[in-house]
Amino acid sequence: MIENAARLEAELRRLKNGPRADESPGGIGTVRFVAQCPAQAPLVLTKVASVLTTVDEVALKDWPTEEQWLSKLPEWFTSAFVSPMTSEQAERWLAWWKTLPADEQARVEIEKDWSPDNWLHWMEPGNRQWYWWDAKVLDDVHRIIMAVEVDAWPFPWGALRWLFKAAGASSFVEVQTCSDALR
Repeated sequence: MIENAARLEAELRRLKNGPRADESPGGIGTVRFVAQCPAQAPLVLTKVASVLTTVDEVALKDWPTEEQWLSKLPEWFTSAFVSPMTSEQAERWLAWWKTLPADEQARVEIEKDWSPDNWLHWMEPGNRQWYWWDAKVLDDVHRIIMAVEVDAWPFPWGALRWLFKAAGASSFVEVQTCSDALR
């Protein structure tokens, strides 16, 4: 837990102040994403950072129950969750999903809403494989570029994509190349 605590503390510092000039990412480096925001990107970025800040601050003390998390996270965020599927619903959904071509499976996964238990699972420090590095709103105020520090490639980033979606982004995609908008 000590390593996880250090990573959460470093992430908290970067959420508030950005990376230090002499700081280098750990793991295998950073992966960059662009979020498209039909509304104002600064608001989306503020919302995302506030949720991650809450998660880190709480996780450094203890990992609450799902019900406790729902009372700690902002209402705009918790109201975006869907109810968890029953076993029967999950089996039916999986059977349907398996009938789809691979490109449709990927699209359905991207568009699928998350339940609290699913999202919280991927945010637990022992399950996380990415940490906020830096982010900024681009000049057109409808896009955010962000970088996350990652442990390995590929890595599960659906919880991060869903957080951006819940905050108001219409898309959140990895970028292969980008300008030096972020170090």
